[in-house]
Order: sequence, then C-alpha cells, then structure tokens
Amino acid sequence: MSTGSAASDAEDDETCHRRTTAPLASTARKTTCYNRYSDEELEDDGGEGRIKQERRLSKTHQREARQSQRNAANARERARMRVLSKAFSRLKTSLPWVPADTKLSKLDTLRLASSYISHLRQLLQDDRFESSFAHPVSLV
Repeated sequence: MSTGSAASDAEDDETCHRRTTAPLASTARKTTCYNRYSDEELEDDGGEGRIKQERRLSKTHQREARQSQRNAANARERARMRVLSKAFSRLKTSLPWVPADTKLSKLDTLRLASSYISHLRQLLQDDRFESSFAHPVSLV
C-alpha cells in the first residue's frame, strides 16, 4: 500500500512492474497491480469519471441508434405514402365523370369510384334482363 511519498510510489511502481512481467494471465496481472490502491485512491484517479464517460458514450450510441431507426421508419412511411398517392391518382384518372384537372380528396375519389362501380353493375344487370345473350362479364 502506498504511503503517499515519492519514494514509496516509485517502489510501488517497481513492484507492480515485476508483478506484471511474471508469467501470469493478463487479467490476474492487472488485478494484482490495481489491488495495491485503495478505493479512495481509485476514485481520485477518475474511476467514477471513466464510468460516467462510458455511460455517456453508451447513451450517445443508443440515441444515435434510435435516430437511425427513426430515419429508416420515416423513409419506409414516405415510400408507402408515395405508392398510395400514385394508386389514388390512377383511380381518379379512370373515373369518366371527373375532369383530369379536378382536385379530389382521397375520400371523394373513393366515393366516386364506388358510385361508378355501382352504376356499371346496374348497367350489367339491366342489360342481362333486356337481352337474351350472355354478357362477357357475366360469364366470369
């Protein structure tokens, strides 16, 4: 154990050097060398600061990982919305009663498409009853 004098510290360093050069496992050598200091001396040397720094680095790493996951999720959501918007745009252009330059909400587009499908269904039913030939769509 160190008494705090310069001569004592030099002696401790020499003892530690002899211990670390012995043919022991590296973990045992480090433990032997560190065991000569008290807990108070380790704290004075920045032991707690080192732990806090590791925690800070760990929190920074976690924050960066979370941000990276968030960015990936946002990119997937933007791609999904792009596909959905294109589908609504195609649906709107297939509606015969709607001019191409008309702005429609997604809900309005769905309502008009639904009413158009109902209208086509009604035409098929009326046509089936009026004529005796089979309509190509009714064969399916």
